[in-house]
Formats: sequence, structure tokens, C-alpha cells
Amino acid sequence: MARTDGGRRGGRAFPLALLILLAAAGAGAVEDPLAGLEISGKGLGWGGLRLGMSFVQAERRAGSTLPLTERAGARCGSFAAGAEIDGLSLTLGFSGSRPGDKIETIFVRFEGYQVAASAADLVASLRSLAPNAVYRPDPTGTWSTEAEDPAPVYFVDAGKASYAVQLRPRDGILLARRDCVG
Repeated sequence: MARTDGGRRGGRAFPLALLILLAAAGAGAVEDPLAGLEISGKGLGWGGLRLGMSFVQAERRAGSTLPLTERAGARCGSFAAGAEIDGLSLTLGFSGSRPGDKIETIFVRFEGYQVAASAADLVASLRSLAPNAVYRPDPTGTWSTEAEDPAPVYFVDAGKASYAVQLRPRDGILLARRDCVG
């Protein structure tokens, strides 16, 4: 029987093996669960939305109208709007319902690999992005250590202000003005 591949063996096997090898290497890569967190001189935010941004600016960034719902009794963000940024569901808390009212809180609901991230993974990610992050001990005294706290709060300086970041493993992350967190 005559060979039709010019004497080469496995003409398609090498590219296929290379593709499988690259896919396996990528599967082992761990993504940063807080990759969307933005800490800069402009403040604290997620995916282009920042605390202190106006309602109109938030609508522009979200690319759609943001319907507001009043949240009675909320310490901050008494008017809330949902937005989707980069495939994640965000709840934005505004100081009021007027166009110039500001974002006071941002809650990002985790999806996919973020849900699988442990508390230690989230803390390590936060500390790599904000080495100045300071753990705020639980004011009720229920949790005696940072490691025991199921939803630890950290104070982070960004620009001229100090903010609060609450990590909620398997759920999400809350970004807020420091005075919004009890």
C-alpha cells in the first residue's frame, strides 16, 4: 500500500497534541476574583463605575437607563439600581433619585470562578491590589479574628478618601463610603 502523506507520520497529531497541551495549561490558570476592582487616585470602583460617580455618569457607563427603587431605612444608598457590567450583576446605591445624586455603595454579585474563591483567596487578592487595606474588627465582637469573620470589612485609602470593602465569600463584594459600614 502506497503512502499518500509524503512519508510523514502523524501529520495532524502534532497540532492536535499542541492544542490539548495549551488547553490543559490554561485550565490550571487561576483568575483573580477581584480583577474588576479599581483602586486609584480617582477613588474606589468596579468595572468603570466608581463611588461618588453621579447617576447620569453611571447610566452612561452602564449603557442603559437605570430604574431606581427606594430602600427605606438604608444607612447609605437609599435608592438602588441594578446594572450589568462585564457579565456581572451590580447593585448601585445612590444618595437620592436626582440626576446629580452620587453612588454611595456598589455591590457586585460574584459569578463563576469568583463564587469558588475562598475567603483567603479574596483577602489575598484585595491585599495585592490595596496593600494599605486595614481589617476592621467585628464591632459586635462575635468574630475574634480576621480569619473567623465570614464577611470581613477592610478600610482602603483611594485618592483623598477612605472607603470600606466588605468581602462576602461565595456571594459578592460591597464597596462603600467608610461611614456607610457599621
